[in-house]
Amino acid sequence: MFIDKLSAIKQEIFSFTRSERIFILCAMICGFCISAEYAIIRPVSNAVFMTAYGSGFFPWVWMALVPLNFLAVELYNRFLPRLGCRNMFLIIASLVIGVNAIGPLLLKTWSLFPFVFYCWKEIYVLLMFQQLWSVIHSMIKFDRAKYLYGLFFAVGGLGGIVGSFLPGFLAVKLGSENFLYMGIPFYCALVASFLILLTHSHDSVKNKWEVKKGSIQEGVKLIVKSRTLIFILLLVVFMQLTSTILYYQINQTVETTILDKDLRTEFFGKILGLTNVITVALQCLGSFLLVHFIGLRLSHFCIPCILCVNALGCLVFPFFSMFSYAYVTIKAFDFSVFGILKEMLYIPLSKEEKFQAKAFIDVFAYRSSKALASFLILAFQFIQAPFSALSWISAIVCLIWCFVATKMPQEQKKPA
Repeated sequence: MFIDKLSAIKQEIFSFTRSERIFILCAMICGFCISAEYAIIRPVSNAVFMTAYGSGFFPWVWMALVPLNFLAVELYNRFLPRLGCRNMFLIIASLVIGVNAIGPLLLKTWSLFPFVFYCWKEIYVLLMFQQLWSVIHSMIKFDRAKYLYGLFFAVGGLGGIVGSFLPGFLAVKLGSENFLYMGIPFYCALVASFLILLTHSHDSVKNKWEVKKGSIQEGVKLIVKSRTLIFILLLVVFMQLTSTILYYQINQTVETTILDKDLRTEFFGKILGLTNVITVALQCLGSFLLVHFIGLRLSHFCIPCILCVNALGCLVFPFFSMFSYAYVTIKAFDFSVFGILKEMLYIPLSKEEKFQAKAFIDVFAYRSSKALASFLILAFQFIQAPFSALSWISAIVCLIWCFVATKMPQEQKKPA
């Protein structure tokens, strides 16, 4: 039966029109370029920030991201209906290229720039993915999404592998800051691919909104009215709480174990590369097999169960190797199965929900959850709780997540 299903999918892919094939190819290239550039920038940003301020300062920058994300989403939702998807994408992509061009100089000469660059990196990558996936959701139907979304994520994972290879093996030789230049070619290719992507999209996606009105409040109103959007919002909050706590734990261990900035860049590059390798494997088959055999609802339930075991492992074996393993595991699931299942929930929603409400969830709520985790971390620091106590918080969050997963809206339980 499973072989027959794969055969049917193969036949359906061959039945796609030329325009549909070009759209799918360009969407894959866009995901590849965004992931590759981010895989280069992220290890550099982490290592430079840690060297400048120390790992103990991460909770503070995560809290600073809350008003910055609020501003970013507010501007995005206000100008998207007026500018349209195409112009908004070009503006943000141009800013990314500009910052990468002058970033190496500023990182060496401006003491505040490691903080500014870390915040910028956290914001723009979500905006880029948010815009790409909003267009994809507007074109791909649910029955196709069950196998195409895994391919989209897998190609993005390959981009992450390619990008992480550079800082993972060359940071000591070339210097961390110089890797910002390497992200520029990927974004030039991204812009070209996205413009072709839009030419093969619906006119309603390419053009401006008929109602020239949009704000973060509009996104919030859309979420409040939809059980599906509330469910997606809770999923994002739970994932980011557990992920951020573990991210802080791995940064603490890296700071005390690896003392050189460029060596830290290489470590983060290698661990991100390993994460992307596992991610691609999960993206290619993991999500499809889960949805095919156990359904969307149980697939959502399995993720927090696995991550809860992960958190308990850190309690029993609080070592550098265990934290590294746990971090690779949670990020691999975040970038693959979790991301694919979450994106599938957006498919039946309206265009406004896919763009404006999605922007609030994927950008503002995504980063604001890190601020909530930061409050918890700082509170534990204040009361001088043991380092392992944070793993208890992760385990409790996962248990609550399991309960929420059983309450998934009825209309999403059985894929159409």
